[in-house]
Amino acid sequence: MTSHLRIRLPTSITLRLILGLTFGTTLLWGGATAYSTYVSYGELNEAFDRSLVETARRLLPLAIDNVQERNGEPLAQLNDLATGRRDYLSYQLRNPSGRIVLRAHDAPSLPFADAVQGGFRTVGKYRLVSETDPESGYTITVAETTQGRFEAITGSLLAMIWPLAALIPLTILLIIATVRTALKPVARLSEDIASRNGKNLSPLDISDQPSELRPIAQAVAVLVDRLRAALDAERDFAANSAHELRTPIAGALAQTQRLIIELGDAKDRRRAREVEATLKRLASLAERLLQLARVDAGVGLGDSEVDLVPALDLVVADAMKRLDDPARLTYAKPAGAILVARMDLDAFAMAVRNLLDNAANHGAAEGPIEVIVEPPRTLRVRNGGPVVSPDVLDGLTQRFARGHTRHNGSGLGLAIVETIMVQTGGRLTLRSPVPGSDSAFEACLTLADPRAAKSPT
Repeated sequence: MTSHLRIRLPTSITLRLILGLTFGTTLLWGGATAYSTYVSYGELNEAFDRSLVETARRLLPLAIDNVQERNGEPLAQLNDLATGRRDYLSYQLRNPSGRIVLRAHDAPSLPFADAVQGGFRTVGKYRLVSETDPESGYTITVAETTQGRFEAITGSLLAMIWPLAALIPLTILLIIATVRTALKPVARLSEDIASRNGKNLSPLDISDQPSELRPIAQAVAVLVDRLRAALDAERDFAANSAHELRTPIAGALAQTQRLIIELGDAKDRRRAREVEATLKRLASLAERLLQLARVDAGVGLGDSEVDLVPALDLVVADAMKRLDDPARLTYAKPAGAILVARMDLDAFAMAVRNLLDNAANHGAAEGPIEVIVEPPRTLRVRNGGPVVSPDVLDGLTQRFARGHTRHNGSGLGLAIVETIMVQTGGRLTLRSPVPGSDSAFEACLTLADPRAAKSPT
């Protein structure tokens, strides 16, 4: 099996630009330094070679005069003919027969190998050049160690590298700052688009977008406007339809109930009651659609902090009256309890009424319903019944979602409660089974801290 090594590029445009510009700049600087070093090496070699030839030409007559003055004395060493560079320069003077008659103190006693007239040779650690006096026939070979040239090249290279090494971190910081500054409009547009959802379709601010992003921003702004118009039309249609249906449904329901009283045949009365049940479901659905239109308009958050307990008392009392057996509902509230939140009273009553209807309709038949107040910001509504599976529980707050229940509901009650709690900064938590039990269902409202509540989007 052959494994393929894949290099995964970072997903962030900012990181890609920073890495790309940093690597590219460093690579270009490295290439420029290498080319400069190469050129400098060639120029320095030429300069050193010219200096080497000049030294040979100056030393040759001096060395010949020295040899002629000694008039056949033994091989001599001369220490001061190459002052200033004698650590790197050495020389040998040969007579026409090729015997060394004069040399520097550090020059070898044998002739330099491969030394030729008028040319350069590099032998071992020496760079050689030879010059011959045409009158006397004496030849001088000047040798320069390559160490001097290497040190010169190294010094030149370090003189270029150290400033670059200091500038690279500064360049990286400058690239990071420049890229982040240049991409701020992109990040702002991304955050602006990400904040748009079904509850926030306000127009995009594209006034300060650069020319490269303006077409994208304008296209998204047009799309948001069209989506907002479509959703508004949908909500208006649902609200208007529900409102217009309430009166004919109520009239038809009243006529059906009257018909049930007048019918004597049991079979006909049974069919009429089925019609009555259907009309009641239609009335309930119309009511839920009106509530949904109101909460979508953002009615949940109030203008000031209020105590919600009086509204809760009224809703619980009304729910008891609507139950066939009011004793099913128990209301546990500590003496003097308050529930303070920045919340619209009508929206809170709407949320509690939906929770109580959900408990009465979808809980165990004739089972108990509990309303528990836990100051300062918690309200629990519990009902009996089988355990709701986690996958069903997670989807109950979706619109038109219904669990496995004997009651044909609209699937909007918990979605309305969830929307109200989100608007007010609170939280709806569904649990099944109830903590401390192996069955039942609980809906817990956690109100937002009034000091932390924000205005709706």
